[in-house]
Amino acid sequence: MNAPTANAPVVIVPGNPMPEGGTARWLTAGDGVRLRAILWPRPASRGTVFLFGGRTEFAEKYFEVVGELIARGYSVATVDWRGQGLSDRLLADPRKGHVDDFASFDADLDAFMAEVAPALPKPWIALAHSMGGNILLRAAHRRPELFSVLVLSAPMLGLRFGSAQARRMARGVAVALSSIGLAGRYLPGGTPKAADETPFAENILTHDERRYGIYQALCRAEPMLGLGAATIGWLAAAFRSVAYTADEKFLRSTPAPVLIAIAEQDALIDRAALERAATLLPRGESVTIAGSRHEILMETDACRNAFWSAFDAFVAGSDGL
Repeated sequence: MNAPTANAPVVIVPGNPMPEGGTARWLTAGDGVRLRAILWPRPASRGTVFLFGGRTEFAEKYFEVVGELIARGYSVATVDWRGQGLSDRLLADPRKGHVDDFASFDADLDAFMAEVAPALPKPWIALAHSMGGNILLRAAHRRPELFSVLVLSAPMLGLRFGSAQARRMARGVAVALSSIGLAGRYLPGGTPKAADETPFAENILTHDERRYGIYQALCRAEPMLGLGAATIGWLAAAFRSVAYTADEKFLRSTPAPVLIAIAEQDALIDRAALERAATLLPRGESVTIAGSRHEILMETDACRNAFWSAFDAFVAGSDGL
């Protein structure tokens, strides 16, 4: 069911209640794109965690995580990136995961923080997954005053394509096809098929069937939450942003404490790229979550407990937070 909260809806399914005290609202980015945000302000909280999902993701998928952060004493705020969740889609086909350039995500982040952050208690901590981790590392570099600490779950700082040659070929094809006006098409072989149509046994994201089932139930309850394959333009933009954030000068000049959580069994993100980033960041650290697939926060309890132990220790050890 869709439950209105303030002026934006929230999707509720069995087994995934919305943590109490949340308020959903619409925001507008500078270019007019409408974004959905949900806030859980808490009186006398120890700070605010700003939670950012990856490609295809949305706020409801993280309700369990939000509850765990609230239990730790934090206020929480999250936003659906443009082109996914209940935020505005950018193409006529709502199942296409598309963006022209990651600078548009930068604008989403800026609009979100300008609108909601001033009323929320500091310190401000960023927790981001996958594509969200790439966007947040960009933010930590260009706006170092925003976040006191960043914790990145399997951040998209390097894409896996089997070999360096395959990766170069994929990038070349994406750039070439985008340049001749095909940016809005699905990647070759891509379809509108979303998580609700992919059986658990075929998924490469998590070993946890219950949490994956909640993800599927949410997409079935509100089809607008479902997202299919990425577009050619999204892939070209992703390659550009990965190259940008992988630059040694970029990494060495990013001052915030950054914890990178590496999923040991990640089929999507290049582990070597994450280890390199953690080494080059002046205040970077990494932790490998044994047995985890890509979506660490949607994994089994054992994987998630390992992540939360690392999160708690890193945040506590960063400038006395």
